[in-house]
Amino acid sequence: MKRALSVIISFALGCGVVVGAVVAYGMLPEPSGALAEVPSETSYPVTMTDFRDQRALTLSPTFASGTALRAATNGTVTATACIPGQSLTPGEAAFWVDDQPVVALAADTPFFRDLSGGDTGRDVDALRTSLATLGFDVGSTGAFSRDVSRALSTLQHREKMAHTDGDFVLADVLWMPSPVPVVASCDVQRGQAFTSGSTVATTVATLTSLTVSGQAAGALVPGERTVQVLGVDASIPESGVLTDVDTLARIASSPEGRQHLTGTKTGDAAMVSGTSALATPLRVAPIPVSSVVGGPGGHACVVDDRADYPVTVVSASLGMSLVTFDAATPTSVLLQPHRESCDVG
Repeated sequence: MKRALSVIISFALGCGVVVGAVVAYGMLPEPSGALAEVPSETSYPVTMTDFRDQRALTLSPTFASGTALRAATNGTVTATACIPGQSLTPGEAAFWVDDQPVVALAADTPFFRDLSGGDTGRDVDALRTSLATLGFDVGSTGAFSRDVSRALSTLQHREKMAHTDGDFVLADVLWMPSPVPVVASCDVQRGQAFTSGSTVATTVATLTSLTVSGQAAGALVPGERTVQVLGVDASIPESGVLTDVDTLARIASSPEGRQHLTGTKTGDAAMVSGTSALATPLRVAPIPVSSVVGGPGGHACVVDDRADYPVTVVSASLGMSLVTFDAATPTSVLLQPHRESCDVG
């Protein structure tokens, strides 16, 4: 009887412990801090930012062969201002024949004849442009008129040229291309018997283009770009080929350009480096790669809990895609959209 009573008492005490433990657990506070369960995020907020696609570039230069500068005068060379590695100065004497100066003039079109009042043609326009560049008040096009004659006469008197009547005499000038190139070699020497058509000097190879090369060419975000190359700020069109004559001349004549651009007559040259960015930044949204759904024909989209939104993927790195929105912009996107394609056509 006593043994049965002990078993009954032990069972009752055990049940009391269990019930008490259950009640006590129910009264415990909710866990917080590091012990709390982390809720699973399903969406990512959309924020817009400027993207300039800043990057280093390698550019490949191409060159045209140097130009032989020839004069149409005859006589004995008595002095020369030609120095290899320097440029002849437009509007000043390049050399002297029989103590008469032969003045250098830079123009796009070579001079090939004498000119006077009423003459027209590309060479007249070239003369006008050349005089305007020297600071004379003449238009860039038109016939050989009084304004051209006055400007030319002023130059002739200033430089003590053989003719000072305002007519253009071919034997009094040395044509050179514009922009003004650097002289590679001086062919004229004091005491030389100079004949018409002889070479006065030969210019260095002319930089004709800079082309973005290497893997960066295919990875560039489309658009006009700014670039700093050899100490000169410039713009590169979307094609990735810089051909602007004035800009190339500034690059080639810069201190760094003269040191690093080593063009030869065959066009061989070392690559040059530059830093580049989009001229106009794009407004993009950084979106997790998992949020972007590819679609047919290269289209893509992102999705929120109501609709899908067509996007263009501009760039991707470190698990994030930079996208531009083709139309409306959502406030957030699903991190794991359950879509296999985009309905964006």
